[in-house]
Amino acid sequence: MSTADETAAGNGSAGDGLALPRAAAPTTATGPLAGVRVVAVEHSVAGPLSTRILGDLGADVLKVERPATGGDFARHWDHNAGGEGAQFWWLNRRKRSIALTLDEEGRALLGELLADADVLVHNMSPAAAARVGFDAETLAAAYPRLIACQISGYGADSDSAPDRKAYDMLIQAEAGIMSLTGTPDEVCRVGVSMCDVATGLYAAVLVLAALRRREQDGAGAQLDLTMFDVALEFVGPMLISNLNSGVEYRRSSARHHAIAPYGVFECRDGAQIVIAIEQDGEWRELATELLGDPALADDPRFATNAQRIAHRGLVDALVEARLGAMDVEDVVAACERHRFAYGRVNDVSAVAHHPVLAERGAVEQVQSAAGAAVRSMVGLAERAFDTSTTGRVRPPQLDEDRGAVMQRLERAT
Repeated sequence: MSTADETAAGNGSAGDGLALPRAAAPTTATGPLAGVRVVAVEHSVAGPLSTRILGDLGADVLKVERPATGGDFARHWDHNAGGEGAQFWWLNRRKRSIALTLDEEGRALLGELLADADVLVHNMSPAAAARVGFDAETLAAAYPRLIACQISGYGADSDSAPDRKAYDMLIQAEAGIMSLTGTPDEVCRVGVSMCDVATGLYAAVLVLAALRRREQDGAGAQLDLTMFDVALEFVGPMLISNLNSGVEYRRSSARHHAIAPYGVFECRDGAQIVIAIEQDGEWRELATELLGDPALADDPRFATNAQRIAHRGLVDALVEARLGAMDVEDVVAACERHRFAYGRVNDVSAVAHHPVLAERGAVEQVQSAAGAAVRSMVGLAERAFDTSTTGRVRPPQLDEDRGAVMQRLERAT
């Protein structure tokens, strides 16, 4: 997520005129949110993910984009999905697009869209949002039934960071996540945009709750969601420990900070595997069956997790020595046989061929606007509710749906 100025969307030309593989716009959707209209003034990750989830649940999502930057800048981050952006494909399937500059004319049109909408999601900066009338008071007065969710770094009313830009790695740093990630000598970011993704998930949950409450009392809602708030969920136990006991957890690059043995171990063939022993009974079985030393099962230094943490160096050395003498397939077979918790350390290429990917129906082939075959992810909500639509599944091209949107507004008047 990033903050943006008040021209968070822009007027641009319609689509490129290429024949589409499916209808030009969604017409009939199924799912628990069928009939719900969402206006999304969004870019990057957090906002688009939240509205993609709502779309996966059947909502009609209209993405408002800025023309001056060629639309959502995630469109242009790479060309890995049939010549288009992989991130944009991940976050914007099923949506429609209209390009607007939020000048006086654009704001008037956006007002018409909001008057007919159930939900507004935006990740403009608080100052920019206030300039275009997206502050909570203005929206509540103009659209009393609207569910409005503002996503920012530190909050609409923050005194300490009123208009500060917020990107994923910055929030990982500010919220203490990076202090817990890496080696003892070097901090690292988590390798995925976890704060962005989690904020998108939380935004979708809060919007769903607000829609449910509106069914009960008829009132809209003003949701002020910050990436910093969401990041605190990840450091919750560590923060509570610090607030109450002054505990300061240190970085451990490949080991769990509070459980042993639990971490990455290298096998004889160079493959890496994660072993997790969370119960004392499991340790006794591991010592006997995998480490081959029943005496370790009753050793008082290792009898409880707290004692194993106190002797972590020795515990890890015992496991490292044993696994280092075995090939990974033999380790996996032993873990399966004794039901030890384990996970292979896969790269993304291995994940692309993971059997569960196919078992769960997580990937499908979709045709792009240019006719390219793109293997794209299928949303969890989409799979859970078997959502379908007679319209397109691919992401929209910039301003592709202007004509249909304007026709609907004209019919409404």
